[in-house]
Amino acid sequence: MNCILKKDYDIVVVGGGVAGVAAAVTAARNGKKTLLFEKAAALGGLATIGLINWWEPLCNAEGKKLISGVSEEILRRTVKYCMHRIPECWQKEGVWEQDTDKRFVTHFSPTVMSLVLQEMLLEAGADIRYDALATYPDMDGKTVKGVSVETVGGTEYYSCRALIDASGTCLMFHRAGAPCRDGENFMSYYTHITTFAKGKEYNMLKIRGWHVSGSGMTGQGHPDGFPYYAGVTGDEVNNYLIKGQQMLLDEVKAKDPLEQEIVALPMMPQFRMIRHIVGGYELTMDDLYKPHEDSVGTCPYFGHKGYWFEIPYGTLYSPEYPNMFAAGRVISAHGDAWDAVRVIPVACQTAEVAARAAVLAIDKGIAARDVDVTELQGILRKNNFRIHFDDKL
Repeated sequence: MNCILKKDYDIVVVGGGVAGVAAAVTAARNGKKTLLFEKAAALGGLATIGLINWWEPLCNAEGKKLISGVSEEILRRTVKYCMHRIPECWQKEGVWEQDTDKRFVTHFSPTVMSLVLQEMLLEAGADIRYDALATYPDMDGKTVKGVSVETVGGTEYYSCRALIDASGTCLMFHRAGAPCRDGENFMSYYTHITTFAKGKEYNMLKIRGWHVSGSGMTGQGHPDGFPYYAGVTGDEVNNYLIKGQQMLLDEVKAKDPLEQEIVALPMMPQFRMIRHIVGGYELTMDDLYKPHEDSVGTCPYFGHKGYWFEIPYGTLYSPEYPNMFAAGRVISAHGDAWDAVRVIPVACQTAEVAARAAVLAIDKGIAARDVDVTELQGILRKNNFRIHFDDKL
């Protein structure tokens, strides 16, 4: 099979979800020649084409904002152009602490966000390769030399000095041979609907309302006898999508067609926790409220008032793989701690950190594990990061 040799890059990012975009924007803004691969025809991943358009909290539900940086930037740029429900107390930029129990959360337009994400990449000077499925990292021992991708024009190859895996499936780390763990997912199939006033055709009342077939977040409604899937095999993905669409159609058949319309189906499987690396440090619930000397950011646990984690730098790399970095929901976190860090704002946060660490590693000619965390923390602080929970900002 012939392979088309393409450009050389400093940093290649695999996956064009919100994490991948945050990583690529950060790398490009810091002067690195950056390429992002996305297998779909639009950016944003689960947040956009996956229809999970809910920005989980940037705060701890006790008036303390824990996440900012590119994560907050993506949200604020998106809601300039669409309806949202950010509480008034959090609408002013630059607020870190206030007397409120309102959560810094909102719905957003997934279509608008996709367009904003592309704008941010182009402004930063990053290259985008749509409809490009990254298949295998080209390895020299444990070091990545490049990435092969499948496109309509054939197999393409891009060399790189560092790779950021923001695939959501941990695809690059797994195929490089790095230690990984698989997850489990309920049978949840989310769609967007528009509802109409009963008996009044096309009198729109609600646009893009969430509708879930099967299980909610806690597993209630998971179909009897249907397995929990990690989403790491073709059979699992296929069975999940077929079952989800069957359940939805059964529900549609039971409804009055003049009362609702299905606006959109998800264009990707909506697995939340597929696979993650087992990195230099694995975050677990034992780390709840635990300070870490090598923390590179703080985050809440959505739905749990007052919960917080400090995220150790060791969660973003596998020690034996010197120029690979994890971003988003594939970082080294397990159990309920994985559930806490997989969500959109935290995924963007860890992606920005991964990119800044990759830039440092390239500039200094060192491995991911040898990045000076104190220097990295200083850079992050200058870019609106709360490194430790007790930091005064």
